[in-house]
Amino acid sequence: MTSFIVCVLCALVVLKPQEFVPALSGLPLLYLVFGLFTVAFVADVLRGRARVDLPPHLSFVLAFFLWGALVTLVRRPARLQTEGLDLAIVFCIFGVISLGLGNTKALRRFCWTLLLCMIFATTVAIVQSRGPWGCMIADKNDWEGKGELQHDGRGCETVLDCRRDGLPDVNYRCERVGPFGTATIGGRVRYRGTLADPNELSLAAVMALPFALAFAERRRAQRDPKQQPTAASLRLPLLLTDTLLSKIESMFRVVPALLVAFAFAVMIILSQSRMGVLVFLVVMGLAFIRRAGVFGVVIGCLAFPPLLLLGGRSGAEAEASADERLDLVAEALMMIKRSKGIGFGVGQFADESTLGLTAHNSYLLAAAETGIIGACLFSLVLYGALKIPLKLWFGSYDVDAELRRLAPALAISLVGAYVGIFFLSWSYKEFLYMQLGASAALYQAARAEDARFSVRIDLREALTVCGLCLLLFPIVWIVLHVVG
Repeated sequence: MTSFIVCVLCALVVLKPQEFVPALSGLPLLYLVFGLFTVAFVADVLRGRARVDLPPHLSFVLAFFLWGALVTLVRRPARLQTEGLDLAIVFCIFGVISLGLGNTKALRRFCWTLLLCMIFATTVAIVQSRGPWGCMIADKNDWEGKGELQHDGRGCETVLDCRRDGLPDVNYRCERVGPFGTATIGGRVRYRGTLADPNELSLAAVMALPFALAFAERRRAQRDPKQQPTAASLRLPLLLTDTLLSKIESMFRVVPALLVAFAFAVMIILSQSRMGVLVFLVVMGLAFIRRAGVFGVVIGCLAFPPLLLLGGRSGAEAEASADERLDLVAEALMMIKRSKGIGFGVGQFADESTLGLTAHNSYLLAAAETGIIGACLFSLVLYGALKIPLKLWFGSYDVDAELRRLAPALAISLVGAYVGIFFLSWSYKEFLYMQLGASAALYQAARAEDARFSVRIDLREALTVCGLCLLLFPIVWIVLHVVG
């Protein structure tokens, strides 16, 4: 029961159906789901059906959020209620996923749900790219059109067509109109809600891609060693039949995964996300190396350069975006210095920035808003979450074969996420903490099948992670001054 509630939560967070389904508009769906999960989970605990093994990064997630709330209380007490509520919601999402998927079947169900949600969002984005151009109304202060846009029913070729017969003092944009009230931004495809930014949509899709590749892996049937063919003459036909069936089964499993990967690649190209292209290459490269070794590297060198050439923006707009990001990096470093390593509080980067934008770098954002301590805690969260699937991937534990396929998929997904969030403000992003929660669920599922599986972070590891985190800041400062 709890796993179905977790899947519903996943769909609500990713797809935001309450924003385009009138019957769901205005309903406190997240709070209802949290309430249902609490009742179902308590019932499972009382009946002995739920087992709780706390993962190593759970305490660091809690400490990071509490520290962020404390810094906000000290620096910006008027903003504590708003930012504290947002942190609480993200932590509850992480907790629900961590506790509600205690076995392999439940974790597999969640991974399928996440993958299907991203296939849906990708399909919407691709259809959106072929939609008609229409006059869209943005919020008065949203001159970049990054928020929700409302179509006023008129077509257009340029924004001048919208202003010519439009209302005065209205922020018009000429964008492609997509399904479910979606629209492009500067011609770049996107979804809505938490994935309304083209870069964030691209990263979320690539983070779900390893699960499609994992589900495509053929299940090796376990043969009984005592079962032998009764006649030697039948061995060759049986072997040929088994080989043929195996090839057919592999084809039916691999082709859908390749189609999903192709659709995600097309969407990333249409989103013009340079970061999306980079993370896609990282994830697919790791997947190829895992499955084909050195041969996978050769395939990647032949297949990936075309995507690298097609994806991303170019020209004056791309150069302006790159310069803007460098300015934000410089401002983040200055904020760390100005706050004396304490931070300015959660959600305060844009207010402190002269550009009025967020950091576009999760590591620097955590340091600028929650200080050095917050940055170290955030790094420990990421390290602990990644250590779980890596240890299960490369260790020898008596766990289900399905779990063995999901462990490397989750590890590759997290590596892609850690690369992508270097260019996005995802320090408190729901989608990131859904994957971190999936790592916690993987820990519980593995512990349920083999009690020998255990992951801990000792003092030496913690000090090493924190040291590398602190080393990032002078490295970024040096690179920033070398670049310009």
